[in-house]
Amino acid sequence: MTAAPRLSPVPPRPRRLLIIRLSALGDVVFATTLLHGLRKAFPDAEIDWLVQPEFAGLLRTQPAINTVLSWDRREWSRLFRQLRWISLWRAVRAFRRALRARDYDWVIDGQGLLKARLLAWLAGGRYRVGPESKEPGGALMQALLQREADDPRMGREHRGYLRQLLGVDGETPRLQRPAGAPAAPVAAGTLALVPFTTRPQKHWPEAHWVELIGRLHRAGHPLMLLGGPADRAAADRILAALPAGIAVDDRVGRTGIAEAVQCIADSRAVIGMDTGLTHIAVACDRPTVAIFGSTLPYRSGGRAPLAVEWLGLPCSPCKRRPTCGGAYPCLVELGPARIEATLNRLLAEPPAAGSAGAAAERARPPDGDDRPAAP
Repeated sequence: MTAAPRLSPVPPRPRRLLIIRLSALGDVVFATTLLHGLRKAFPDAEIDWLVQPEFAGLLRTQPAINTVLSWDRREWSRLFRQLRWISLWRAVRAFRRALRARDYDWVIDGQGLLKARLLAWLAGGRYRVGPESKEPGGALMQALLQREADDPRMGREHRGYLRQLLGVDGETPRLQRPAGAPAAPVAAGTLALVPFTTRPQKHWPEAHWVELIGRLHRAGHPLMLLGGPADRAAADRILAALPAGIAVDDRVGRTGIAEAVQCIADSRAVIGMDTGLTHIAVACDRPTVAIFGSTLPYRSGGRAPLAVEWLGLPCSPCKRRPTCGGAYPCLVELGPARIEATLNRLLAEPPAAGSAGAAAERARPPDGDDRPAAP
């Protein structure tokens, strides 16, 4: 299959656009850079977004999107596994008909995977464009965008797409707080903690979380724990290890995505790992301490104060291929005292700090005894 050409001349001003970014939560948040860049360029256009159902609740709260469409990947996979070819064909045909009825001028694949390219092809559109990648299906696109890797700011991938599409630089990912209030209001001054991730090489040790919670409690901060249903067992271990008398507002697995965004937006600041809820905090303009080890998706870019804590060991970022045999020194050696000191520096910054996109980067080498470097 021949590859699509590199970016060809951009067609006329679109009336209706479709963004395809199916998953995961953090990557959907990053793609709001693309959304807001397109909305700014085409304020009167209809902009739809195609996403997997589990993330649709987040996007439905965002006024920059006209219509959120869901692709039920699990249902299609179930029909495929059961060899129900006729039912699968009918589902694909009905989905294609629904997408093409929207009559898109532009269809923008923000993912670069074969499944996203196939969905873009199903959607039709007068101009289909997406990123270069090693995945097959490039010929289904009419033009390909180059991935730009040298931008340290949050949302860098989609900033690069905007530069190639429109000749403009994008902003930091941005989410508007969903209307209403959480089922349980967030206490004034609460710090939201986001300890849970999807891979062991992204986990900060649970003992570090226990120590950090103790430090923050002694400093007088109200604390809230956020995570999904799959994080319940880890949350129970952390809470069970806390000394008696430390109260934490435990909402792990007890909020949907939209309510979790409300909780984050109502918090004073957020401390979290490389995970979707931490990226949501930056997109909601909350002062954020982001703890990275084997990954480093960004180092700056928040409108509110942002500190990226990363030791910068020679072996990291290793992403999905750790070489340490499970020791993860990039995270173990990043101790709670340093995270608390970084938080204190962020909270001391005036409210307007970071509003122009500046961020406080913390990427110092380890100091051996975990004493925080002087501010």
